[in-house]
Amino acid sequence: MPHNSSLRNRVGFFLALLFMLGALLACSSGAAKKCTATLTYEGKTFTGEDTSEDKATRNACNKYCREADPGYEAMYGVWLDSPAGKAAGRPSKEEAIFKDKKLMDYVTVTCANECLAKIKDGKAKAETKCD
Repeated sequence: MPHNSSLRNRVGFFLALLFMLGALLACSSGAAKKCTATLTYEGKTFTGEDTSEDKATRNACNKYCREADPGYEAMYGVWLDSPAGKAAGRPSKEEAIFKDKKLMDYVTVTCANECLAKIKDGKAKAETKCD
């Protein structure tokens, strides 16, 4: 009998440990909030997501920069026809920022900061909601 009892205790302990691990994983995966920012500028809407309001807004600006900013459009066109752009396989505007640091910096720093300034000045509208 002692052997059976010992085995039952181990199985019980293992099941309890497994249950607690499952509960911990379930709680931790649902704990992260999700924020969605909606940017409206020049009649177009761009969305960005992140765990913080500020980053979600910046991501919406980054999306505007990649999809509609005339400065990025011009830089991308020049880069696309350059040897570097051709060597990269002429990627899309969205993918090009991962192939060239200058394009990445323009989108995520220069243009994004200009976009955030437009929001602050009221020239662009941004709304953020977090769950």
